[in-house]
Amino acid sequence: MSLPFSYEVVRSRRRRTVAMSIDKGRVQVRVPALADADWIDRWVRSKVDWVLPRLARQQTALESYQIRIEQQAPFLLEGQRLLLSWERGACSRVVPESRYLRVQLSPRVSRPEPQAVRERLRHWMAQQAQERLVARTRELGRCCGLAPAAVRVRDYRRKWGQCTADGQITLNWRVLHLAPPLRDYVLVHELCHLAEMNHGPAFWALVDRHNPDYRQHRSQLRECYPLLLW
Repeated sequence: MSLPFSYEVVRSRRRRTVAMSIDKGRVQVRVPALADADWIDRWVRSKVDWVLPRLARQQTALESYQIRIEQQAPFLLEGQRLLLSWERGACSRVVPESRYLRVQLSPRVSRPEPQAVRERLRHWMAQQAQERLVARTRELGRCCGLAPAAVRVRDYRRKWGQCTADGQITLNWRVLHLAPPLRDYVLVHELCHLAEMNHGPAFWALVDRHNPDYRQHRSQLRECYPLLLW
């Protein structure tokens, strides 16, 4: 009987135990180098009831939050669901409206339009994030009594932001996709690392002080992972 999902086996000489992870709708099984293939298959089959609901949740999240460069596809901007559209115009620019996010492409653009739209949107989002996220981080920092040495915006593919030991906060421009409550949770999370460079009890107590609904926001943020993929 075939499994209702596929999985990837990753063998390692250093591993002594078996472990499974589900990331972006893909199932990965990490095993010792000499693990028997039939045993691995039986072990995976024993985990079907654990895997299926998690795969379903990730698929639902993908359908809700995936950024598709298609005409009339939904595009999240600060939690607002706009419809993406593009057309040729005098110059290349992005124009947000009440219901649409319109991209205008210059006649000089020769690349395939979806590729050009993607590049223009990513550039525009990074610019907007520089303006909006840096100012909001410093505003929240003043409210929390936590002052970063610097706030920067970068292109990350697997995380929303980071804080270094020397007090520099770097944010993923994709945070701009998030609704304000989730955005502020990400910013407060990184600000709290200025005082607690770990995820221990003292850190979460500090997050709770400045963002009392952080547990709900943290859970919601896990569902937003497809926003990191484009």
